[in-house]
Amino acid sequence: MSEKVHFVDILKPRNTQFGIFKFMTRSWVPKKSLVLEKCFTPQELKDFVANSVFMDSFLEAESVRQGVDKEQLRKEMLGYLDEMAFEKKIHVVRWMGIAFLKICFMMKIGVFVNEPVVLKLKASMGKNPVLFLPTHRSYADFCLMTYLCFHYDIDLPAVAAGMDFHSMAVVGQRMREMCAFYIRRTLVGAPLYAATLRHYVRTVVARHSAPVEFFLEGTRSRSNKSLMPRYGMLSMTLMPYFAREVADVTIVPVNISYDRLMELTLFAYEHLGVPKPKESTEGLLKSLQSLNDHFGNIYVNIGTPISLNEYFRREVPNTVETLKPVDLQQMTAEQLAAVQSLAGHVVALQQDCTTVTISSLISMVLMQSLMKNKSLHYDEVLKEVEWFATMFKGLGANVYEGDLKINLERILVVHRRMFTLDAGRHLRLVSSAVMDVTADVKNKMKGHTLKAETMVNAVPIIELQTYVNPVLHYLVPPAIIYLLVKSGVQSKEDFKKKYQLMRTMLSHEFFYVEKNEEATFNKALQYCIDNEVLARDGDAFIVGANEKLQFVLEWSILPALTTLMNCADVMAEMVRGMQRAVCARVQARGEARGAQPYALSLPAAAHALRGLHAAEALLRARFGKDVKYETVPYVMEKHRKLIHGIFPKIETDFGAGNSVIIGRSTSSRPVASRL
Repeated sequence: MSEKVHFVDILKPRNTQFGIFKFMTRSWVPKKSLVLEKCFTPQELKDFVANSVFMDSFLEAESVRQGVDKEQLRKEMLGYLDEMAFEKKIHVVRWMGIAFLKICFMMKIGVFVNEPVVLKLKASMGKNPVLFLPTHRSYADFCLMTYLCFHYDIDLPAVAAGMDFHSMAVVGQRMREMCAFYIRRTLVGAPLYAATLRHYVRTVVARHSAPVEFFLEGTRSRSNKSLMPRYGMLSMTLMPYFAREVADVTIVPVNISYDRLMELTLFAYEHLGVPKPKESTEGLLKSLQSLNDHFGNIYVNIGTPISLNEYFRREVPNTVETLKPVDLQQMTAEQLAAVQSLAGHVVALQQDCTTVTISSLISMVLMQSLMKNKSLHYDEVLKEVEWFATMFKGLGANVYEGDLKINLERILVVHRRMFTLDAGRHLRLVSSAVMDVTADVKNKMKGHTLKAETMVNAVPIIELQTYVNPVLHYLVPPAIIYLLVKSGVQSKEDFKKKYQLMRTMLSHEFFYVEKNEEATFNKALQYCIDNEVLARDGDAFIVGANEKLQFVLEWSILPALTTLMNCADVMAEMVRGMQRAVCARVQARGEARGAQPYALSLPAAAHALRGLHAAEALLRARFGKDVKYETVPYVMEKHRKLIHGIFPKIETDFGAGNSVIIGRSTSSRPVASRL
């Protein structure tokens, strides 16, 4: 982002003796996102769906198709509505808000919001539905937007939530009473449920006076990167616009960045194949015991709202569907393509709203230190943090700085279990405790069973990589360009084609919008030239003199290229195989080669396989819950040659031989807290 973001800590005024209770019990008259002649209650929304022309005609058709009594299907439909529909109880909102604030202060959290944009958005509300589309990095995302709306006197959003929460005792109902509506993971094989959900969501958008919130990614990103968008919820929410039930819809992209992720260690183990524990109220209560710690700041950066009328730049074209009654109109193929284009645009805007946190900056410094196998003194760390901050600002990123020294010491306290200053004030990464893998866990492991000594250092390095990941989309384009030139590609046209091929193969690991790639390529190329990463030699390009920045570009893309190379090599050997088996073999190969631990990630391997499929090196077919891949030999060989040709030659020991890693049993001294 080119404009400087003005963050305000919205929790700070509450941190007084009576601040929490007084604020949460105040008179609250929220701004409506859509002013209607009739304000529908949650129950009236359900009744409207149940008695709609669409549901009546659908029930009639299903009754004939299934040979089942229509009234029986209607009872089933009403049961689905009870399962999914939200409620709104303001006393529950107030008490849960009190609990939220108390937990935030227990965790020593600050919530920093781009306030001018929120106030401008609020002032424009009332004319049409508003959709909040935040990034999804943590379960805390659910609470943050709801509290933000309460803080700024905006009506509470109806939030799409997964069924994992629905089954949680007490918690599931409390979330429902705070405007959460529940959706199942898949609609396949349940036509009546799918129809009920689609019409319920459509009705909430068109006839509810509050915003609607959902996550385009569909699930939490365990990598802290942007995931490929899913189109189901967006299609449902935009149907009132295409059917002209509403004049316009406002899309609000939101990026939520964390100094410290609460689920970080669980994410690291999931990357390595350890199964995710099932959500439960008991598990939630147990986790609260570990939250009395420093968790740093959360940055909520709201992007410029999108008017659909302005985005499409023309009226929605008339189709055969517009001749039908409003309730019976369905989405056309052209409209679905427009939804997919919009989804990619929103994710790109979320990326543009990324806040480069001090956690990301110090993680970059420490990861580079690991790559060089050289620990840095505190004074050197501070200089490197300043250098990386300047680098990201040069790439157009929004960097949260403040007083760098104070913030650096603050983050050293926040992450003292992950990295620390030793007795000589050198920054060191703390290895994890040896994990006792039970027989039950071994049976449920999703990939190759890694050795205990591998896990000890793999977990903290993957955790560290998780804080590097959210800023890599700034570095990947110039990194690919530099590596292509370094490998001997000289003409712009030649490496432009190979650049696009590499972007395609990495597309599921680093999301991008294809129609923006021409501008992205030119910008990245100019950045490399301006910063002496490359130099011109007549009409060709050669390696420049900026060795420091060149090394950053090399190691920043190394984990993704390692995974891609291992996947290509494994598939060249196997020729065909199921995804789960292929990923396990890729993981085993990474362990045998002592690869950068993030290259042991099963999700990263799955992304690489999808990228190779997108680049036509693999054929892909779904078999039940798994996916089968088959190699296209000629194409795969060509792609493997390109990957191996640009692969960075960085030799690093990621095990006990790395001097930057310190054992948990070794004496260490964390910096004193200045919070």
